[in-house]
Amino acid sequence: MRTLKNESSMRPWLAVLVYVMVLGAAFMYRHPILDWLERGHPPLLGLAAAIALALFPIMPYKAVIALFGYAYGSLVGGLLCWLATTVSSTAFYAFARWLLRSRAEAWLEKRPRVQRWSDAARRRPFASLVAARLLPFIPQIAVNVSAGAAGIPFVTFLVASGIGKLPAIAAFALLGGTARQHPGTAAAVLALYAAAAGAVILSLRRQ
Repeated sequence: MRTLKNESSMRPWLAVLVYVMVLGAAFMYRHPILDWLERGHPPLLGLAAAIALALFPIMPYKAVIALFGYAYGSLVGGLLCWLATTVSSTAFYAFARWLLRSRAEAWLEKRPRVQRWSDAARRRPFASLVAARLLPFIPQIAVNVSAGAAGIPFVTFLVASGIGKLPAIAAFALLGGTARQHPGTAAAVLALYAAAAGAVILSLRRQ
């Protein structure tokens, strides 16, 4: 009986170990991966690559979005990255909520700032998630883990995350798709995104 209990408690840690190993391998081969992406491939392969890069962040994902906008066009590239980040964020949320809930809660207790956001998310889950997705400086993995540990309902998490991610993904996909031929448009898009993020910050400070 104790052996079965030990085995079940070790399974999540084995998953973490595999994740770290794959992340290390992806980081070592990041340059060939980027070269492969720049050549452009069928959208399904692109989606698989976008999911992998969201799950194993070897580079800032906003750069990945811009690269996909360049390789696939702003609309298709943005859609692929939106789907990919939705899949990856759901995976981290599920891991924190159902597989390592106690560990995720202990992780939150050691990080007061994240814990404060988690407490706010319990009171206003939808608005808190949308705001966290809009702000560029908030680590999204931390948002996913803390949302899972806080027990935010899955549908609320999914819908709020999907809405909140749209402005940033649209901005950086447009940046990648238009930067060379229409630099003025790219600059205007980034300015609008920065203004939207600034408005969210001011709103949160007033509250």
